[in-house]
Order: sequence, then C-alpha cells, then structure tokens
Amino acid sequence: MRGGQVMTDALRDRDRLVTDAVKSLEPAARAQWRELVTLESPSSDTGGLIRVLSWVEGALIELGATVERVAVPSAGGRTSSAGGAARGAGIAVARCGADDARRLLVCTHLDTVHSSWRGPTWSEQGGQVVGPGVADMKGGVLVVLLALRALRQVGVEDLSWTVVATTDEETGSWDSRDELARLARGHVAAFIPEPAMADGSIVAQRPGSARVVIEATGRAAHAGRDAAQGISAVTALCEALVAAAKLADPPRRIVNMSILRGGEATNIIPDRAGATGNIRWQSEADGQALMDGVRSLSRGSADELPHVTVEIEVNRPVKERTEAVEALVRTMQHAASALGLRIGAGFTGGVSDGNIIQAAGVPTLDGMGVRGGNLHRSDEFAELDSLGERAALLALTMLRVRDSIRS
Repeated sequence: MRGGQVMTDALRDRDRLVTDAVKSLEPAARAQWRELVTLESPSSDTGGLIRVLSWVEGALIELGATVERVAVPSAGGRTSSAGGAARGAGIAVARCGADDARRLLVCTHLDTVHSSWRGPTWSEQGGQVVGPGVADMKGGVLVVLLALRALRQVGVEDLSWTVVATTDEETGSWDSRDELARLARGHVAAFIPEPAMADGSIVAQRPGSARVVIEATGRAAHAGRDAAQGISAVTALCEALVAAAKLADPPRRIVNMSILRGGEATNIIPDRAGATGNIRWQSEADGQALMDGVRSLSRGSADELPHVTVEIEVNRPVKERTEAVEALVRTMQHAASALGLRIGAGFTGGVSDGNIIQAAGVPTLDGMGVRGGNLHRSDEFAELDSLGERAALLALTMLRVRDSIRS
C-alpha cells in the first residue's frame, strides 16, 4: 500500500510539473499560433505549404528532433475540390528518443481548405480567435508543440516520439496515404490533434470514405433537327445520381455527388457527362452494401448507349472503436481527471489521417486538438483557452501511455 501511495504521489507531482510548464509556455505558444495562422497554406498553394512545412520543421528541430522531409509520388491528381489537382508539398518527419519499443506517433496536417479568406487572418474577440485553419488544424499543431516543449522543460528525456506533418489531408491524403501508413507501422499508439468535438470530446471513431466517379456516354445530335437520333449523357447521369442519392441513410451511409460536368451548348444533345463525389459509411458492412449499390448503377456497354460506368476508390478505411482504442480512451480520461476535466470520446462524420494510421495497425486517438467550430467556413474559430488545456491533456496522456507499456 505504501509503495502504491509513493507512486501516486510521484505521478501527481509529475502532472503538476508538466501542467505548470504548459502554463508558463502558453503565452509564447499563442504568439506562434497567430504566426502560423497568418502564414496561410490552402491545399492549392504549394508555396504556402512549403513555407509552413519549413516553419514546423524549425520548431521541431528546436525540440531536439531529427527532421527529414519526405517527397511523395503523385496519386494522379485526385482531389475533393472543384479546383483541380492539389499535390501538397511532401511530409515532414521528426523523431526524438531511442526507445522504439514504446515510440508514440503524433500526426498533424498543415494544409487548410481556405483559398480565398476574407478579412483579417487573426482576430480575437470574447475568448475566441477567428482565422483560416485556426482550429483545423493549426491550433492542433501548436497543441503538439506546446505539449512537447513542456515535457522537455520538466526534463522528460525518456519519451520517444515521432511527429509527422502532412500537406494534403484536406484534399483526401491521396498522395501521402501510402507513405503515412508506412511511417505509422511500429508505433504503439498515435494521436491526431484534429479539433475536438463540439462538447470537447475526443474522437474515438470515424467513418470510412471513398471517392466516386460516375461517367455517362451518349450520342451527340442537333437538339432540333436530329433530336430523335441523340441520346443524352446528361439525362443518363442524372438518373444515376438520383439512384445514388436513394442509397444514402445518414449517418450510417452518406452519398454526396457534388462536382458535375456535361454538355457544351444548349442546341447539342450531350454525349459526355460525369460526376465526382464522396461516400461515407460507419461500419464495414454498411460500406460494402453502399459500394455494391453504387457499382450497380453501371449500365450498358461501349456498344450499348447510354453507357454508365462507376469508379470507386477508398482512401480512408473505417476507424473503429476497438478494444485498443478503448484502452487509450481510458488512459486519456485518467489524464483528464488529473487536470480536473471530464472529457468524453465519440463518433464524428468527418475523416482524417487517423483512419489511415489505425488501418496500418496503430490504435489512434483523434480530436486531441483545440476546441473550436465552424470548420471549413469563413468564420472558423477556436477557443483561446483550449490551447493550454489540450496541450496538457496530450502531454499527460502520452506519458501515461508510455508508462503502461513494458519496455
């Protein structure tokens, strides 16, 4: 009993030292948060992405990490936006510590969805800050840096970690996903500082996600004199899209065909039309049923018009709430209680690089970043006081996960 009490006291003292270090370092971290947000880096701006990648690499080097930049091959320009291909700028990988048997992974992304932000890039009001990517996830980047700085300040030298920073997460991680999965393997646990859920909960479960492309082929003809000879690809596409929409059953199954194209002029029956979209599902069974349904929309052949083809490519598997994830949740909640917090763990319809990392065999806690909202909007905000809170939570959770694993 006496030994257990000594361990409890030692843990309490360590928690206090780390929390005090976070508080002392937080003002400087807030200034850097503003600096990073002001360095705008939408997914479509390679120059901006390179600037923030270099900024983060410098911050990680100051923490004593060995840093390398990894180039990633193009995945064919797939993108979730209508603006065309977005390549990103590669991946920064920082490693610190030599205990590979208990090495922890933290994965951040530096790209934002904002390409035409209007107004100041940083404005504070009523305890909140508004700016491009202030929560998603530049606030998360500073949560990580502040947590690691606090641990270093109190003399924690036996914690081995890897920090990965990607630059194409918002467009689907098409280029980085294979390299990210490779980098993840061998870590005992991972943490993703995506924004917390609305009530402050972390994210334990995410849906799977896939890109869908539907192409329709018809026969062109003059819309007036030869209308009977034409076969409209646009009509065939619309029929397929209506059928696809009927497969949805939110939140279990989501269908969002959002980018449409077809037709050249009002007096030509169109022979080509297409649509690109996204589907999501909560379980593998739901995903299989949804993908089977979407594939069944194919019709005809090259010699039989109209011809409709369907292409599906999964880029983020389901992130399930496994027993290993539940163990991480309990550890996180133990750390939260030391901070006087009660933090839940839930499901959200968004996807992240956490899906990819957990699919690579590493149990992952997501949503460890700042509290905020209005993500991907022109009024995206974050709670200023959540920076230190979430940094302390991350630091104490990482220590507890490390302690729970025998070397």
